[in-house]
Amino acid sequence: MGVCCGIFKDDNVSQSAVEQLVDTFPGQSIDFFGALRARVYDDQIRKFIVDTGIENLGKRLINSKQGAVNFEKPNMTVDTLLTYGRMLEAEQENVKRVQLADAYLDGAVLAGKAGSSNTAESANFEYK
Repeated sequence: MGVCCGIFKDDNVSQSAVEQLVDTFPGQSIDFFGALRARVYDDQIRKFIVDTGIENLGKRLINSKQGAVNFEKPNMTVDTLLTYGRMLEAEQENVKRVQLADAYLDGAVLAGKAGSSNTAESANFEYK
């Protein structure tokens, strides 16, 4: 709990809000909560890119007469963090499904020597 409180300390997320996050996402690693926090900041970066325009991004960031880009500290509400947490969990599940499918396909016998999908032929079994 203490490490998670430290992750959100600079964002003024209360201890009770952090407790709610930890209780809602039990068993998640510290990296999960760091990624959760980063998602909120990612929103600001995406908004900046959209507002600036991709074609003007280089001019705005490199040797800009406007100076450095400054972002306001985002308001991290429990609802926003819970929403992003659910999205991260869904992404984790998708990665697990893809890994399981890859593992299954790596071990699957798709066709035998003669091009047959008959597993007995593929495994060089003889019928008697």
